[in-house]
Amino acid sequence: MSVLVRPPKRKLSETEGHEQESRFFYGGHSQCIDSNVPPKTPKSDTGYLASSLYNRTEPSETTGESSLRELNSNRVSPVSFDGPFQAQRDFASNVSIVLVGIRGTGKSSLAVILAATSGRRLIDADRYFQQLTGRSRITFKKEYGITEYRQQEARVMESMLSEHREGCVIACGPGSMERSGQTLLREYAKTHPVIHIIRDPESIRSYLQAWDTDKVRRVLELSGPIYRACSNLEFFNVSETGHGDQTLAKDGHHHSQLELEVDQRSQTFTPFLTLKRLQRDFLRFIAFATGNATDLSNQHASFPLSTQPVETRTFTYAVSVPITSLFMRDLNIEDLESTADAFELIVDVAEAPSAQLGLDSTLADRISRTVATIRRNIVVPLIYHVEGGVGHHSSESQCNEPGRRSTSTYLNLIQHGLRLAPSFITVDLSYDDSVLLQVISSKGSCKVIGHSAFSSPTRGWDDPIYLQAYERAKRLGCDIVRLTQPATSMDDNYAVQRFRDRIKALSGPQLPLIAYNSGPLGRLSCCFNPILTPVTNQALKCETQEKNLPCITLCEAQEALYASFALDPMQFFVFGANVTYSLSPAMHNAAYKACGMPHVYSLHQSPTLRGLNELVANPNFGGTSVSLPYKTEAIPLLHSMSPHARAIGAVNTLIPIRDLEDPALVSDGCSLYLEKSRAGSIKGLHGDNTDWIGICNCFRRGLSPANAIRPSSTGLVIGSGGMARAAVYSMIHLGVQNIFVWNRTVANAEKLAYHYNRQNFPANNNKNGPATQPKVHVVHSLQDSWPVKFNQPTVICSCIPAHSIGDQPAPKFRIPPQWLGSPTGGVVVELAYKPLDTPLIKQMRALSHRGWVALDGLDVLPEQGFAQFELFTGRRAPRRLMRTIVLREYKAEEGQDDQNAIQSRLESLDGLPA
Repeated sequence: MSVLVRPPKRKLSETEGHEQESRFFYGGHSQCIDSNVPPKTPKSDTGYLASSLYNRTEPSETTGESSLRELNSNRVSPVSFDGPFQAQRDFASNVSIVLVGIRGTGKSSLAVILAATSGRRLIDADRYFQQLTGRSRITFKKEYGITEYRQQEARVMESMLSEHREGCVIACGPGSMERSGQTLLREYAKTHPVIHIIRDPESIRSYLQAWDTDKVRRVLELSGPIYRACSNLEFFNVSETGHGDQTLAKDGHHHSQLELEVDQRSQTFTPFLTLKRLQRDFLRFIAFATGNATDLSNQHASFPLSTQPVETRTFTYAVSVPITSLFMRDLNIEDLESTADAFELIVDVAEAPSAQLGLDSTLADRISRTVATIRRNIVVPLIYHVEGGVGHHSSESQCNEPGRRSTSTYLNLIQHGLRLAPSFITVDLSYDDSVLLQVISSKGSCKVIGHSAFSSPTRGWDDPIYLQAYERAKRLGCDIVRLTQPATSMDDNYAVQRFRDRIKALSGPQLPLIAYNSGPLGRLSCCFNPILTPVTNQALKCETQEKNLPCITLCEAQEALYASFALDPMQFFVFGANVTYSLSPAMHNAAYKACGMPHVYSLHQSPTLRGLNELVANPNFGGTSVSLPYKTEAIPLLHSMSPHARAIGAVNTLIPIRDLEDPALVSDGCSLYLEKSRAGSIKGLHGDNTDWIGICNCFRRGLSPANAIRPSSTGLVIGSGGMARAAVYSMIHLGVQNIFVWNRTVANAEKLAYHYNRQNFPANNNKNGPATQPKVHVVHSLQDSWPVKFNQPTVICSCIPAHSIGDQPAPKFRIPPQWLGSPTGGVVVELAYKPLDTPLIKQMRALSHRGWVALDGLDVLPEQGFAQFELFTGRRAPRRLMRTIVLREYKAEEGQDDQNAIQSRLESLDGLPA
């Protein structure tokens, strides 16, 4: 094999094309790395990713016009394969991932993102062609002609795929459009993820600057069936709006969003607000689609409820949203999802499929775009549900009845859903086993819900047909069963409870069951259905009858549980020596109200730890936040601790234990397994820590893709107290291998370093190097130069107060300039917010042109609060509401005017995760 080398560097202004939408998307070619020799990491590689994103050797030969000509030629017509494409989605670990799609979709950009964060080698088809042939594509065509070029392209693609079967990200070129390329990809997709990348026509046109939007749309329509015929997954690159307008730089040229991140020639917007979203979306998609348990676990750590399968928790809800409603109305997806445990997308479109290659390309694009937009705005699992018939809901109907989807139409919609890698997909049990098994056998990491919606009101839950449907779903290999019928009387609600009890009494392990009655009379059964109860949102109430949506909202269902004494109102607290100014009560109380829970969160100030006894004596005690100075003092009182709290050596959350015999708590050390919202005597306390989650999420928000954590990344922590411990732990969780601590008292910094260096953390198995343990170092003086053997830090957290304490003046801390040499900047989290505009925040704001992003304590507080809310209640937190309350309740110190800054943050607020 030829050795692939790094291309020579070029200026950003020389790269091909400019982006007008602010999606993370780079023009030209990506760097290829030697397929046989692991890439060498430079001594100082903080700019390595940036250079690989923007450097290339020559303009692309694959212009938009040539793509259109090739699509119109019969040489790229879809191959006539024997039999249907039974896609496989179970992959071995470390398999290579292939990205295909037309130019302008961000394919090469996504390949760079994935390679940088996963440690995979990046293989770009255009560079690979040049390395094997010694000529660029355009030069080869000129010298040898189109026929020889096509033959050579086929040989190069075959070599590229066969020689890089593990540990690579492969960005395919135009060879994938040839018939031979389609055959190769189709074969490759039997064992590897082959991902079709698409994007909206307007953004593609903005990038290519060669076609009009109609022509781009035509290319998408022509290419869609071809790429879908030889790929097994699909990712829609959602373009950002409102942040990505081109900005005129000082040199008079327009620069894309990503160029601005590296060059920082403009400060008109904050780059991480837009750039982080595509990275997060794509990495989440890859982790789930490939079944990467480690990556999924790291992502789920931000939201404790995500670590426990939704079907194993009690009283969980899925908000049901028809795709036609999203097509026709401008609905706020984040508001629809808020506090729900899952988001169910109901595919109720009536369009017919294409006669040739399955689903109509335009419809497929619309569904993919909708799913991607939903994912961008939610943190909960996505359920993809295709209705067996539009406006026709019957599990007993025949597939040839009027209004009923044909088998092929239904199967095309379902299989397209699997390509999008949802968390759950439903299968309509009214279809034949052979149809359903096609879906179940290719589900990959997706879980299957066997669904029957019986329309006959004469059948009761004692009818054998319900048990038969349950047993059939179990036999087919479903993971969950969902059965429903319309209620005709209140007695139907008691009958469905008897059916649930009958299923529980069956011998052997049973599948989780969702069983309820639909319609207004069935609302009672929805309140007491234990898992994934379908609920509606207030914004969809007007469509309840027309689209057969659930008749109850999540808030109404929760209120009913407390009104019927199934759950008890609880009392929560913030406990500490000085908690008078805490913003937590307002934040949590507003969240309880939004969720329909009658809980109360109060202050409990005490000069000694003994004040905790008053809380534990309360039978309605639900938990408490722990403030200074009791985060370490409380540890001897605990019956159990989470692994995070144990590693940090401090707690900020206490949960009551009412059953010491609970084996799940003993084995897992997780308060999520404790019964929530049930009063009673308290037998013990469980300790957890969410401070590290708040800090970690802010790091994630501020780290640009150019500063993705790599083996050479370093972190810096200022201080050595409890929050400094949480900051170090958050860096370890992110994968930072070398963390430096500075504290005014060096001995305390050395104690902190010793605390972590003696622990045996799971080794960081980076594919680019040997497994290593994280190491904490001590910096002795602010006058010291940064250690020459280590890169300058890109992740920094200040954990010291910014205000005066007693007779001690405000420290007015700033980071020494010699420690801020990262060529791509980084993220600084300032835990203080009194005052809001600290000297450190001012310092970093002045360095924003060098890529530095600063976040403060008002960013950290709600982030840790989301996790704490989940641990207290077992419910999802209303994220945007809690952020809003923190900002509104913030009171500036005397002499400080922070109102304009607060108002600006309120106007740009969202509840999106880091």
